[in-house]
Amino acid sequence: MEKVRAFIKENDWEKIGVVAYYGYFAVNILMKAFCYDHGDQVYKVFFAFGMSFLALKIITTKYTLREVIWAAIIAGVGLALAIITKQNTWLLLFATIIGMKNCKFDTLIRIAVYIRVISLGVLVLGSYAGFFDIGYKTKPDTRYVEVPIYDFGMKEPNTAFLAVFLTLTLLLYYNYKKLNKWWFLGTSAVALFFYEFTFCRTGIAVFFFCWALIIFEKCVKDKKIKFVLALSIPVGALFSLVMMLFYNAGNPLMKLINHFVTGRIYIMNGYYIDQGISLFPRVQEYFYASYHGLIDNTYMFVLLYCGVIVAVFFFALVCMTLFKLYQRGCYKELVMIAGMALYGLLEQFIMNAFMNPFILLCGILLYPGLLDKSDTVQE
Repeated sequence: MEKVRAFIKENDWEKIGVVAYYGYFAVNILMKAFCYDHGDQVYKVFFAFGMSFLALKIITTKYTLREVIWAAIIAGVGLALAIITKQNTWLLLFATIIGMKNCKFDTLIRIAVYIRVISLGVLVLGSYAGFFDIGYKTKPDTRYVEVPIYDFGMKEPNTAFLAVFLTLTLLLYYNYKKLNKWWFLGTSAVALFFYEFTFCRTGIAVFFFCWALIIFEKCVKDKKIKFVLALSIPVGALFSLVMMLFYNAGNPLMKLINHFVTGRIYIMNGYYIDQGISLFPRVQEYFYASYHGLIDNTYMFVLLYCGVIVAVFFFALVCMTLFKLYQRGCYKELVMIAGMALYGLLEQFIMNAFMNPFILLCGILLYPGLLDKSDTVQE
């Protein structure tokens, strides 16, 4: 017992907790990089290890009263949503943010970069070598000609390109100050190469949109003009809401937009007409009564499933984060968030902190030192 007491007293448990948090983050990034989800047994085992790391971090961290109050609020919201909607995304996101105290965002990104690059290489090369199912199938192109597509062991071709997009995005952020025409040509070549094998039009469009934002941010010197970067999520949410509420198939413009997003607006409008909008979260079974398809729009998914109160609360936190980043001159962070904001019009994954680490920047509202640079940071 004396040795145990001595061990407890002699160790810096807060630093051990920080290391445990990085382990928690790495485990979850690894699972997502190999495209495992909650239904896979491998994921369940690694997730259990990861959660033990997170628990160690939280119990070894000294929180202020203000941090405890806010942690209790967002944890309560996350738990309520997990129970009602039967989805753990919110609870996991809020728990991840609560555990971020004393951690550095640049370290999290460095971890994500190495894991994503190595994992993508293993899956792609392993698929060519026959270790993983390359996932051959065909899909009609824009001229309705069947073309071969592959998923490289990632279950779906769109998922494969998303993995490439996330890897490239992290690399661009990690090396932001070094970006030049050679980075543009190199990353574009990689993106176009995988586009040829996956035919993911959404992903390739968002990738070049990200580069357009990067060029805009680097060329524009006026801070006031760069404020538009802080409007990405409010604009995306407002656009989605207007399209859902007022969609009319007889309107040529709306019909064209719906065609470009492969019927997503029609699906959202169908749920709105049948179920309306609630102030409070609703159980998933409520939407099965009149099933129209997946709500592949993060903004309206939050509104329809979680209700007006939670949606307003969440978007208020996100907007506060955007404006704080703008005030601090964190333009490269705003660029990456804006790219993800566009993807949010077309997918739900941006709520997952291990698919989209940039959502963790909301942590600066609790921990202002989150973006402080470590001595070894590479910008």
